Amino acid sequence: MLVGDPMATAALGRTPQVRSLFSKYENVGEPIISDYISSIPEKLSDAVNKILTHTEDIATNDFILNNRRKLQILIDKFHREAATMTAGVTNKLRLLIDPKTQIFVSIHQPNLFAYGGVFKKIVLLQTLMRAVEERKSLNKFVNLFLIVDHDFMDDAYIRLAELPSIKHSDGRLELRMPVSESRRWQLVCNMPLPGRTILDRWRMQIYSWVRNSFSSVYSKSDKSMILDNFEHFWRNVEESYSRSKSYSDFNSFLMSQLVNAEWGYDTLFVRLSEMSTVFEDGFKYLISNFMKYSDVLSKTENMFFRCGIDTGVSPTSYLHAPLWVHCRCGSKASARVHRSQQDQISLAGTCMSCKKAIEVNLGNHNDITISKDMLQGLSPRAIPILLLLSRDLGITCYASGTGGSMGYTMVGAMVFKELSIKMPVTLVWAATDVYRGLAQAEALETLPLSKEADISNYVEILKQKNLDYNSKIDPLIAERARLIRAGGSIDSVLSNLFRLKQEQRKIRQLIKVAEKVKNATETKPSIIDLSLIHI
Repeated sequence: MLVGDPMATAALGRTPQVRSLFSKYENVGEPIISDYISSIPEKLSDAVNKILTHTEDIATNDFILNNRRKLQILIDKFHREAATMTAGVTNKLRLLIDPKTQIFVSIHQPNLFAYGGVFKKIVLLQTLMRAVEERKSLNKFVNLFLIVDHDFMDDAYIRLAELPSIKHSDGRLELRMPVSESRRWQLVCNMPLPGRTILDRWRMQIYSWVRNSFSSVYSKSDKSMILDNFEHFWRNVEESYSRSKSYSDFNSFLMSQLVNAEWGYDTLFVRLSEMSTVFEDGFKYLISNFMKYSDVLSKTENMFFRCGIDTGVSPTSYLHAPLWVHCRCGSKASARVHRSQQDQISLAGTCMSCKKAIEVNLGNHNDITISKDMLQGLSPRAIPILLLLSRDLGITCYASGTGGSMGYTMVGAMVFKELSIKMPVTLVWAATDVYRGLAQAEALETLPLSKEADISNYVEILKQKNLDYNSKIDPLIAERARLIRAGGSIDSVLSNLFRLKQEQRKIRQLIKVAEKVKNATETKPSIIDLSLIHI
C-alpha cells in the first residue's frame, strides 16, 4: 500500500530525448546505425504505432511455434517452482503458442535485491502491452522477462545491493552476498543458496536501516505502515528462499513474487540457462555463419574505435565463438571456433575457474550436430542473445537499458543487418527517476535545502569556501615562518590561524555531510526501498 506522505513519491523527471542518449553513435556516419537510432520511439504513443505497424510484417511460422512450445514448458517450470503461477500468468502462457501472439522481451541478470531499473523495463513493457491491446483488442501480446543466469558471480551487482544511508561513511548501506575467491568465476545458476545466517544478517541490516531512517516528515501511522510493509516484503523473501535451490533462484523467484503476486502483472519469467533446447537451431546457424559473424564484429568495433567510442564490447570478441562452453566445475569457457582440413567444427577454450581445457566437437561444417548433453553445456554470449530471440522466437519488441546494454545493441544492429535477421522494435525509457523515499527524506533533512537538485550546487559552494580559507591561511603560515626566523612575536598570527582553521574544519565537516547526502540521494536504490513505500 502507498504511504500517505506526499514526500515519499517516485516521480519521473529530467527526461532527456531518447535520441540524445545515442548522440555519440550518430557521429559515426554509418547509415545502419543512424537508421537504427531513428527507429527508436521517443514517446509511448510512437511505440504503440510502431508496434502495430511491426506486427503486420511478422509471420509466425511452424519453426518459431515449435520453439515457443519448448519455451512454454520452461516458463511453466519456473513459475511452478517460484509459486507464481497466477491466473494472469496461466492465460499468457496459453497465448504463447498462438500464431498471432507477439512477444515483448526485457532481459537482466538475477541481481541481489535488484535495483528499480531492472523492474522499470518490465513496467515499460506491461504499459506498452496494455496500450497496444486497447488499440487492437483482438491482438495478442506476451511480456517475457529473460533471466540471464549464466553470468559470473564476479559481477559486482549480482552480489551487491545498495540502500541510501547517511549513517554510513559513503552515504550508502551495502548488502553483500559473500563470495570466496574459489567461487568468483562460478555461474550464478550454479551458485548455492546463501546460508540462513547470511539471510538473517540481511534482514537485520535492513530492519535496522528502516528503524534508523525515519525522519520528521513521517507520522506515527506512516512509520507503522512502513514497518508493516517491511514485514510483508520479507515474507516474500522467505517464500522465495524456501523454494530456491540456488542463489540465482532466490533472486529470480523474489522478482517474480513482486511482479506477479504483488503487482498482479502477467509477465512470464524464464531462465536463459535452460533455453539451449529452444535455441538449438540458432546455435547451429551462428556456428555455421561464424566467419560472417566474426567479420562484422571486427569491422564494427574498428569503426567505433576510429571514432573514439567505447561500446563496452571486448575488442577481441570477434575472435571468440558466439557461444560459451560450460565446464563441469560450474563455470564456463570463452571458446574459439576451430575448423579442420576435413571440415570438422569444434569449440575449444579454457575454463575461467578451474583452467581445464574444454573442447566440444560439432561434426561437419555442413551438418553440425549437437548432442543433448552438449546442448545443455552451451549458452549464448551477450550480442547473440537478442539475435536468437529474434530469429528463433520471432520477438516483436525489446526493452533496452540506458547503461552498458546500449553499446551492445549498437554493435548488434550491424550484426542483425549482416545476417539478414529482422531486428525487433527497441524501446528505451530515458527518464531519470527523481525518487524520495525513506532514507532520501532523512538525508535531505540534514542539509538546509528542500530539493535534491540543489545539493550539487551546495557542495560546490562549500568547496569554494574551503579554497577561500586556504587562500587566507597560506599567507599566515608563511608569515609565521618569517617571524620565527626573525625572532619576532607570533602570538597574533597564531591567534588568527587558530580561528581560521577552526572555521575551515567546520566547512570541511559540512562538505563530508553534504557529499554523503549527495551519494544517498543519487544512489540507485534496491527494490527494497520502493517496496517499503509501496506494496
